[in-house]
Amino acid sequence: MMPNALKDKLIIIAGGGYFGTEALISAKESLAKIILLDGFANCKASEFADEIIKGIDLDKAMDVKANSAKFFICDAVKFLTDFLKKVTPDYIVPAIPGNLTGKLVMRRLEDKGFKIKVESELVREVLDDIPKSMINHFDEDSGTIIASYMPKGSLCKIPCDQPLEFCPTTGKPKAGPMYKVLEHATWGKVKASKIIPSHKLQRNVGCFIGEELTSFLSYIDQIERPYSVAIGTACACHGILNIFSVL
Repeated sequence: MMPNALKDKLIIIAGGGYFGTEALISAKESLAKIILLDGFANCKASEFADEIIKGIDLDKAMDVKANSAKFFICDAVKFLTDFLKKVTPDYIVPAIPGNLTGKLVMRRLEDKGFKIKVESELVREVLDDIPKSMINHFDEDSGTIIASYMPKGSLCKIPCDQPLEFCPTTGKPKAGPMYKVLEHATWGKVKASKIIPSHKLQRNVGCFIGEELTSFLSYIDQIERPYSVAIGTACACHGILNIFSVL
């Protein structure tokens, strides 16, 4: 992503560790409007924040200025669940453990009083359509699948421009970008499926377009229960998703 593409854009960074710090530095250099979220006041990225706020304050969050970073010491999922009801950020950087999109969708549904249920049979159906060599991790209890062209335990070469045809680290040909692999695996198996493509900021940090998530949230708000969901993010090389039913 070109630096000037981020000027005046609203970027929410969920997580203030190494990747969150790299994202924040890149965003500030690009004159973006930045909201940093982390539950730890002394997280690595906190030293680059221009203002620190304890707790969730949506009014202050909506008043962030270009080339400035406001750090909210709070639960990132709770903040985003409330914030996305009012504002659609240009980009969201998922820099916390697990699948941020899955956590946000489930939190929104649970706040509505809906019950979330993970069905092992449905998870296995999706797994059956992902080549075994790409499956790095799956957990039937949480409905989580992590897929990658990189063998488990191996590290990607940095920097990497994520070519679509092959993995530059292993040299192995790709079957297609990972977001398409996961779209194929979930197609026809759930009522609502969304694999949000990840884009690369500078410093090799991934992000996704905020509207991709908010449009999906609006869509599932209109579906009659019960229904099943597959939601995740993926770049050309790696992906993570959650599969569950809504009752």
